[in-house]
Amino acid sequence: MPTRSTVPSADSRTIPEFLSLEIAQRMAEKLEIVRLQPQKIGHLGSLNLSVLASIYPKAEHHCFDRRFSSNPLQQLLKKITHQHFYKYESPLSIPGADFDLIWSNLELHIQGDPKILMKEWRGKLKPEGLLMFSYLGPDTGKELTKLFPNDCLLRNAGSLDMHDVGDELMQAGFSEPVMDMEYITLSYDDPALLCKEAFHLGLLISADSADHLLAKESNLTITLEVVYGHAWAPSALISQKKAGITTISPDQIVRPKK
Repeated sequence: MPTRSTVPSADSRTIPEFLSLEIAQRMAEKLEIVRLQPQKIGHLGSLNLSVLASIYPKAEHHCFDRRFSSNPLQQLLKKITHQHFYKYESPLSIPGADFDLIWSNLELHIQGDPKILMKEWRGKLKPEGLLMFSYLGPDTGKELTKLFPNDCLLRNAGSLDMHDVGDELMQAGFSEPVMDMEYITLSYDDPALLCKEAFHLGLLISADSADHLLAKESNLTITLEVVYGHAWAPSALISQKKAGITTISPDQIVRPKK
């Protein structure tokens, strides 16, 4: 049976591409009600260029996750051949307050300290810039507790209640946070595939856990609690910092109409 001492690092886990893309598309639908034409988009989390490039074809895309670093010549070739192009930058070189939109898909729940990521989001947005993000909530994978022994489980989806996340966004200096949630159910015929994807979702310690199934069920499922959120960086005129604390005017509760 796998033990926690043999858990691979987070870098070895990759959200299944079909799932990342599906959630990105659902998150992008929420942009339909937003009057925003970003010139510069920063990606922190899963990279979903095919989704955002179709909505904002003229925007620059910048990625700061080393999982998506690539050879500059490869990137130039993509640009020449009109493929989806993005610029990779080391996280240490992320320019401050330079982005109109921060896009963070399926990242928050894997952070050891979510407040640090929220501060990164806030620090990279221009005044009146928009944050869009998603993460897996605490109900994700609950049925696995009936399928596997406790020693096989890794509850990385954790305890990020969406109402608490909304409060933390306000503390981080955002305004008008909006949170919503839906359930997505993944069904499997193959226990090995379920284990592989549960591992990459941060729910199982090992991808090779099929032998430890407590019940050989024909209907194997993983339920995902997908939480979506967006928030605005306040206008420079109504946000100020005093002794490291961001204060927001009550007038900012309602976004000014343009």
